[in-house]
Amino acid sequence: MIVALAICGVAAQSVAADRLGARPASSGSEAEPARPASYSPKLRANVSNSERYIVKGVCERQGVWQISQILKRSEFEEMWAFLPRTHGTQDCQWHEIGREENSEKDSAHVRVDRAYLETLMAANTELYVYHFHPLKYFKCASHADCAGAAARGQPGSFDRRWIGDLVYSMPSPSDVHFMMDVTSSWTRLHRGLGTIKHKVVTPYGVVEYELTGKGLARFEAERFGRSEGLYIMWVAASRLADDHVARVIKERPGSIIAAVRRLAQTLNSEFLGVSYSAFAWESEQSLARAVR
Repeated sequence: MIVALAICGVAAQSVAADRLGARPASSGSEAEPARPASYSPKLRANVSNSERYIVKGVCERQGVWQISQILKRSEFEEMWAFLPRTHGTQDCQWHEIGREENSEKDSAHVRVDRAYLETLMAANTELYVYHFHPLKYFKCASHADCAGAAARGQPGSFDRRWIGDLVYSMPSPSDVHFMMDVTSSWTRLHRGLGTIKHKVVTPYGVVEYELTGKGLARFEAERFGRSEGLYIMWVAASRLADDHVARVIKERPGSIIAAVRRLAQTLNSEFLGVSYSAFAWESEQSLARAVR
């Protein structure tokens, strides 16, 4: 299974390739064709790309709830820039920034309209980049017999489908690379002020990921060197390898939710900050029942 992010008009390598140490493609110069804005009362996955959907008056918690419903039925990924205070006001807005969404049997890809994103970045000092991983690619969350399998087995045992679900509950290595590149641009634009966040929504909740101060300094120092500043991404990829994920699961064999939380913790380093949260409107117990 592959869920990958394409950056700036050039396709990134697959998550599977990323986990083996391959690098995402570098940014391209292909321009996004002009799209008229269309205002929508709710978020949606827009595959036609004939227009750009903007949602006004929907704030973060409600927007995340809508995304959690979209991912249950969408075969495609989508990406938005959420503005909690548009142009310094209290007006919440979601701007679609995904393009050329593609879905295959074992993979989903979305390109990013980087030029439009940079326009939003220039006009706002607080911006959150959201995308989701569709339920279609989760082998455990979509099967009623999966989530409780470990509790019924021998100590330390678990359903092997847990591994794929945990991997795709995290930002992929190409997601991390995109975040690093956008964070670098944001920092240069706002001189270290303002707030930018990156979040991925999955059937199990929301994961936020960011560069630490040391991570940003390392990326800036190395991005034009031989490594292209991708050491941080490679470390994250190694912690999404099957053997590491299996060890994490065995630490928390009775709960896939606990294993998701623990895997997010293991992605943290002095360079990368990762945090997991169950959906704000559900307890972990109700979430566990919902994904069975």
